[in-house]
Amino acid sequence: MSVKRDRVNIAVAREVAEELGNVAESLGMTQFALANDILTVGLEAVKAGYRVSQIRELLQFYKLMVELEIVPIPGRLLDSIVAEHYRKDKEGALKVWCEAGRMLGSYLRATFGGLEEVSQLVPYLAKIVPAKRFELKVSKGEAVLEIVGVGYSLEAVEVNAAAAKCLFDSYGYEVVEQVTAPGILVVKAREREAK
Repeated sequence: MSVKRDRVNIAVAREVAEELGNVAESLGMTQFALANDILTVGLEAVKAGYRVSQIRELLQFYKLMVELEIVPIPGRLLDSIVAEHYRKDKEGALKVWCEAGRMLGSYLRATFGGLEEVSQLVPYLAKIVPAKRFELKVSKGEAVLEIVGVGYSLEAVEVNAAAAKCLFDSYGYEVVEQVTAPGILVVKAREREAK
């Protein structure tokens, strides 16, 4: 016995309705069921205080986490692991983090484009990463990355600096100035001149 659900028509742009139909068909769902699920989840997120633009960026960040196999870990635990690795094998720790920065840079470049486009994502990412301040300013071939709360130890800041250097390198930028202190990282980079 099927239960008849009350239905109400709502208007959407033609392209949205067509895409809804295509996606529903590919998932083996009715348009009603898919639209109902999407609206239910979206409304829950909006009622929880998220703006639609934030929801979109959270989805992008989640996709990034899945594709790069990022594992959530408590900040203090990560800091402790990093500090121990750094004390035992400084060069090895810096190399691992450099490779991670280069990989992230390659992914961001392929997915979002230039550093200017990536800098547009930073306000959303800053709400997710465990830092008190996380800013990336890009203008006229120069970039400044400022992070406050980047780690509890100087070792954590140093490995993050290595990651930032290699991320910038993957974009064709050279680090020209770097400031590190416990919990503080400032990296200034300049676009390399073409040879």
